[in-house]
Amino acid sequence: MGLKNDDGEDNRLDIQIRMAEIDAEFKAMLQAIATDTVEEFDEQRATALMAEKNNLEQLLAQYDNAQQEKENAESRLDEIFTILAGMENHPMVYDDRLVRQVLECVVVESKEKIKVIFAGGLEVEQAIEDM
Repeated sequence: MGLKNDDGEDNRLDIQIRMAEIDAEFKAMLQAIATDTVEEFDEQRATALMAEKNNLEQLLAQYDNAQQEKENAESRLDEIFTILAGMENHPMVYDDRLVRQVLECVVVESKEKIKVIFAGGLEVEQAIEDM
């Protein structure tokens, strides 16, 4: 469920539209130089536009990286679900090989709590009962 959160998708289109607007405004500024005089070129505005475009490109790159990480996690979870589906009609016997495919690691947080990290990044904390 956490992988299905697509808040960045709507922003991605807005960013691309704004970048196109910046490009259009910058081209218009450059064309004005060709037809008018160089003295009328607003260098501060041009610098601000390029800085904004650079920031937007970095934001798009972050969205792309997040999307790639999400796809990698989904792929790994698909592998885990395939493994678990294959076990569905088999008797439950401990299989070290299977456990190593599904679990990334187990972290002992304290003597009362452990954290199990599954392949794909899912983390589950579990309290340990006193015996």
